[in-house]
This record gives sequence, C-alpha cells and structure tokens, in this order.
Amino acid sequence: GTQRMKQMMQIYRENRESVEGFLLSTISDTPHHDFDDEQVKQFFKRLPCLTDMYLMDEKGEQITPTWRRSGHDMSLKGTDRAYFINRIQFDDKGNYISNPYICANSGQPKVSVARKYPDGKIAVFDLDLVAVLGKMHLIESTRLISKLSIWVYGLLGGGLVLLSLFLGGYGLLGFAKALMSSGDETLQYVFKSIIGITLAIAIYDLAKTILEQEVFYRSLTLEEGSEYKTLTKFLTSIIIALSIESLMVVFKVAINDITNMHFAFYLISGVGILIISMAVLNYVSHKNKSLI
Repeated sequence: GTQRMKQMMQIYRENRESVEGFLLSTISDTPHHDFDDEQVKQFFKRLPCLTDMYLMDEKGEQITPTWRRSGHDMSLKGTDRAYFINRIQFDDKGNYISNPYICANSGQPKVSVARKYPDGKIAVFDLDLVAVLGKMHLIESTRLISKLSIWVYGLLGGGLVLLSLFLGGYGLLGFAKALMSSGDETLQYVFKSIIGITLAIAIYDLAKTILEQEVFYRSLTLEEGSEYKTLTKFLTSIIIALSIESLMVVFKVAINDITNMHFAFYLISGVGILIISMAVLNYVSHKNKSLI
C-alpha cells in the first residue's frame, strides 16, 4: 500500500501539469448546479474514473446527496464541509485540484476536483487516481496484452530460476568432485565450480528482478534507474565469472603451451572492456539521476 502510493505520487509529480489539464478538461462539460439524476448517471457512464460527486453551497454545506457509481447516499446531504472551503484556493477560473490522498473508506489513492460556479455553489468530483493515470496511459492497463506479458515474463523468469538452480547444482557437484580428485584435476574442478555458482547467482538475480518488477509487483512504473541497477549487478557477476575463466586459461596455457598465451590475453582484454563499459554505464546513470 505504502509503496503503491509512493509510486503513484511519483508518477503524478512527474506528469502533474498534463494530469491536471486532463482533469480540468474532463469536468469542463459537467452540468451546472442544477444536477439531476439522469445527468449524473450519464456523467458517471462517460467518465469511468469518477467515484463520487456532490454539490455544496457557498458556506460549505452539502446540498445534494453524494452520488456514486452504484447509486447515491442521502445521509450525507446537509453535511457541513466548511473546513474544505476554508483550506482550498480556487484559481482564476474557479477550479481547484487537490493533491493525491488515500481514501479513508476504500484505501485507494484519489484526487478531488472542485469547481466554483458564478452563483457561489461548488461541485466536488472525487476521482480514482489509478483510473485517471491508466486513462492517460501513464501506468499499465489491464488489457489482454498486459496480462499476456505477465504470463510470458512469469514463464521465462521461472525458466531462468530453474536454469540458475541447474548451474548451482553443477557448481556444487564440481566442488564435490574437486574434493575427491588430485593434481591438476582438482584445480580444474574448483574453477568450474566457482564459475557455475557465480553464473547461477547472476542468472537468479536477473530472474528475481524480472519476476518482481514484471509479475509479482507489476509496476505502476519501475523505480527510476532500476534498470541500471539490474544491469550493473548482472554485469558484475558475469565479469567475475569471466575473470575466473581468464585466470584458469592463463594457468592452462602456462602449464601446457606458452605460445597460446595470446588467447588468454584476448579474454582478459574482453573482461577489461566490460569493466570500462560498466564504469561508463554507472557514470551516465548517476549523471542522469542528478539532472532529474
């Protein structure tokens, strides 16, 4: 809930101007203070993100029932909402848009829009913030393609988890073989074991990130810069595995045929390029973050 609200607030802040413009244009064609049930019904039908609406007089007393999608609540008619009037400030066109808040009844993030008419009466519209952002395509919708993506990511992420378990098992098996062997074989099994376990960790970390961000906690949006963190962690594990492999190649070449040392040099050079690339990636990602 808290994380969800933080994400919603982040999206709202980043797109505040366009969201407020959308909200004002959405209610611009609302009927004036002579609301009737048929008008209200049509308005709810036309605007899926609207959850509640009501009318107040200039003193802040609610003079209509609270209309909801499922009907209306007469018990709130006559409620004194002067506190609401006292703490808001209308713009020069008589409009006011609240900051996002959590609804006490539903626990959902909402935003309220108030419109002051020339005769002093005020109409208040409560809108579901998730629906508003979804309508503007600022968050994932629940369309078929989104559901399909969840299944595909879930299937492939699960496959990566199984692959990491296989590699981890292979690495542990290599370690067991190293304990039972002797001579050059021991060193070879140890290196293979370390490489297998390191790659297993890298692939599992990638799979965990995919499942968290795309399946279990499918984002309203991804955390800013999370893709850089994921890539950096994955590259780090790959670099470690390749560095170990390079070391093993150097030992093999030194023992067997020193004339093949250039192959080890190529591999070590490749690892060096990866390290430089990761350093550039980190620099660019931190620079972008500081500019936001």
